[in-house]
Amino acid sequence: MNIPDKHVEHALEILKSSDAAAARAAYEYAEKHLKVVLARETRLSNLKTAAERDAAALCSDAYREALENYGQLAEVYFAAKDRREAAMAVIEAWRTVNANARSMERVR
Repeated sequence: MNIPDKHVEHALEILKSSDAAAARAAYEYAEKHLKVVLARETRLSNLKTAAERDAAALCSDAYREALENYGQLAEVYFAAKDRREAAMAVIEAWRTVNANARSMERVR
């Protein structure tokens, strides 16, 4: 098995990129923002019980928008994370192939 240099170079470019870090930062911000929106919407409700206020907040337009944004950013983040993991797997496979080739050369 041989891993072409262009695959290794592409994997290294992915690992050097800051795309995954930016995606993670946006995802974590959206996660915290979702909680803020929920708290704000709960506080703004005039309903009597806490359960009613929570239900109204969860059904609010602001919370739904924040949740949709969170979902979109989660998709971007996990796609970037998967790309990084795949790139690391390519690098690890390349290292293994090269280590095996070196050990075979020593046996000869």
